[in-house]
Amino acid sequence: MTIETLLFAGVIFGLIVGLAFRSHKLGCAALWIVPIAVFAYVDWWQNAHPENLRSTSGLDFVFSLPWPSMGAMGGYLVGIAIRYAVVEKRNGN
Repeated sequence: MTIETLLFAGVIFGLIVGLAFRSHKLGCAALWIVPIAVFAYVDWWQNAHPENLRSTSGLDFVFSLPWPSMGAMGGYLVGIAIRYAVVEKRNGN
């Protein structure tokens, strides 16, 4: 997966979490799914394609985690902003 794909997937997930959860604690806890899912995906991909492994394949676990995590945090903030804007609009402010 490319960096752009990982960022986009993280943004989409973060946006959904930001719109779905009212509690910031629950929303932030839900964002922990992103690095766990990326770690599981990299593990699955490396096990499914052993012929493509290199001596640096272990670095995939390190360098693939930040991109979707950053995207999810940004998407989460946008989701919170949209939710608050809708609430303010409903309340007539």
